[in-house]
Amino acid sequence: MKKSKYNKYGISLITLVITIIIILILTSVSIGLILQNGGIINQAKKTNEETIVANDMQQIQLFKLENGISASPVGEKLKNIEFNVLEDTKSIYDSETGTTYGNGWYYLTPENSKPTFDLNNSFIVNYNTGEIIRYDENKHRFITNELKCITEGLVYAADPKNMTDGNSWGDAILHNFNEGDKNSGWTENSLMFDGIDDGIEVYDSSDYSHGVTLEIYLNLRGKTDNQRVQLLIMKRQQITTGFFMFLGNDEGYTYGRLSIDIGVHDRFNSNLIIEENTPTYITYTYNPNAQDEKGILYVNGKKFQTTNQGNIDNLISIQSTTNIQIGSDIHKTHNLDDETYPFNGEIYAARVYNRPLTENEVQYNYNATIN
Repeated sequence: MKKSKYNKYGISLITLVITIIIILILTSVSIGLILQNGGIINQAKKTNEETIVANDMQQIQLFKLENGISASPVGEKLKNIEFNVLEDTKSIYDSETGTTYGNGWYYLTPENSKPTFDLNNSFIVNYNTGEIIRYDENKHRFITNELKCITEGLVYAADPKNMTDGNSWGDAILHNFNEGDKNSGWTENSLMFDGIDDGIEVYDSSDYSHGVTLEIYLNLRGKTDNQRVQLLIMKRQQITTGFFMFLGNDEGYTYGRLSIDIGVHDRFNSNLIIEENTPTYITYTYNPNAQDEKGILYVNGKKFQTTNQGNIDNLISIQSTTNIQIGSDIHKTHNLDDETYPFNGEIYAARVYNRPLTENEVQYNYNATIN
């Protein structure tokens, strides 16, 4: 009797335990199905979200169908960055596809679409082609070219922080940059020059009769092989005209020393020695009409040294077909032992003006660029 009673209650207890375990397993599975990434709740949320997005897109599509391409576009107008065009611009860059949405596209948000639309999401829209792309902050980022620098007399302004690729430099031509090389190519805040053959070329037909300003924000990485100097900014035919800003490299030129030619053979060898791996902001203004201090060198926004060297006749006689070159002498203008004077380091910004900036303007540009 005792044995039978024990088996009876023993079996019942085991059954109860097993039942509880099964219930727990089924409960955990059910909860998992409900809560996990592909669970019922998340699937419902996803479906609901897709429905909302679809309704948003349908509103935009109906607007285009009902109003046609003649209707005034709704949203913020996007525009490709062109550094030779002196205006603020904004575009959207897709980091997954490498696509830049600029000219012809609009950024549509729930806020800027009212009262035409009542949207729940943001979109990138091309009303002409009918393309509608949902804005995704995980892969889309804004590329803005906010010209905080002085624009009067600005011939060319380069700011790699706003770049998305080599095609974003407006009319400037990028030579020999290799995105696969850690020492060459575009980064998020600079353009890296490998000290071998990298360079920028910019078409320029400006009148420099009122003088010139050369600005460059750089970081010198080191020496280059078999070169006497490292070129920063140049517009020159052979060695007879134009302007030439460079750093010494070797063979009689003090390494890192800044020198500037304004006209032929009237070289200003400054007292500035650029140190390696030290970001430095250089501005040089040349005013041919000044009685004294025609040339003024500023370092990091502060007056550093002055000179009266420079030849305005040789500056303005340069041909309009001669392009500006930055970082190396792409076309071997000097034709001396095939030297191209490549720069080895980073350039964060570079500007050329066809007039001398004032001291206040130099300080303004420096602060705006650094900040």
